[in-house]
Amino acid sequence: MARVSLVKQQREQANAATDDTTEYVGTEDGLPTAMMEVGGERRHDKLDSCARYTIAGTDWMTLGDRVAMEAPVDYVEGIGGFLLDVVGVWRFELRSVFNEKVVVDACVVAGCTSEFLLGVDFMREKGATMDFDKNEVRYRDGDRAVVIPFRTRDGGGGARVAAVRMAGKVRLAERAVTPVQVSVVADDGEYGLFLPTKQTGSVMLAATLTKAYNGRAWVPAINTNSTTARLPNKKELGTWVPLNEEMNILSMNGELRVERLNEWLDTMGDTVTPLQDESEVRIGVEEADARKLVMKLLRVYRNLSVNSGDCPPATALDMHHHIHTGDASPIMLKRRRQAQTEDKGIEDKVNQMLNAGVIEEGNGAWGFPVVLVRKKDGEMCILFPE
Repeated sequence: MARVSLVKQQREQANAATDDTTEYVGTEDGLPTAMMEVGGERRHDKLDSCARYTIAGTDWMTLGDRVAMEAPVDYVEGIGGFLLDVVGVWRFELRSVFNEKVVVDACVVAGCTSEFLLGVDFMREKGATMDFDKNEVRYRDGDRAVVIPFRTRDGGGGARVAAVRMAGKVRLAERAVTPVQVSVVADDGEYGLFLPTKQTGSVMLAATLTKAYNGRAWVPAINTNSTTARLPNKKELGTWVPLNEEMNILSMNGELRVERLNEWLDTMGDTVTPLQDESEVRIGVEEADARKLVMKLLRVYRNLSVNSGDCPPATALDMHHHIHTGDASPIMLKRRRQAQTEDKGIEDKVNQMLNAGVIEEGNGAWGFPVVLVRKKDGEMCILFPE
């Protein structure tokens, strides 16, 4: 006898004339679930570390071949103590999202229909390990590394973050953007956020909101090199963050156009009068239309870059930063000594900042001396100890 994570559940008969319910056997919620292809159909396979043997329901009998061997047990025990007879042993050829064949022998049990539980016997035979950080099962089959992604749920019932790998090897053209297929542990039609976290050489990947189908999703890959680049099959690229019902997905509606941006900038202020030394302004953009938009924005906020004399303004807003120390005791620091010839320079700089309103006078125990520091370009600045 072997124990498995099967429970008795009630299914309502929607089309029945009465309110009768039908009792059936299914798996308990929360088991890691992998999406595999068998017999041309996509099925959910659950991984049960508490099951001694791999178990399949009677619906799976048509998807595999019976093996002429004696079953390891005559019956299995579900949660609650109920017993299920073992019909026999069937062999199934499963294919992962990476199109890798996985051969599994399973005990078909009567009373269970659609469930499939990969048990400890499979893990031990393959030498497989379950990685719950990346949500995948990994083992080696000769020279081949086999990876089976699975899906898990967090305490709130939502899907957990999982690793994203290439769903096949791809050759990327030089200096081009190419959509590539990646493996994701998500249901069909589910949206998620792909976040690149691994180095891929000259290939650049970006955070992408995408939709899953058949355990795969499309993301753009940019080859910045002058030669072709390759991304091998099953290469780890990043993570998949599933989106829940509380997250709103905003679609592009075409309202953000250059004409509308120009109209918006014109309403904000003077966008015509050139800045002082405007020809020397470097914004990192050489494209004419883009530079024109940025320059119009800088002209609107020209006061931010105007030298007012004593201290250049850091912002055009009237902002004050207060540090609340509460009832904490002051931190004792040693006074920093400077040459007497530098005293006048320090006094002048402090007075300039006081007059400009950048700092204010303080006589509390938390006041610390300032230090005059010479920068690499020869200019002097005031250093305030933290």
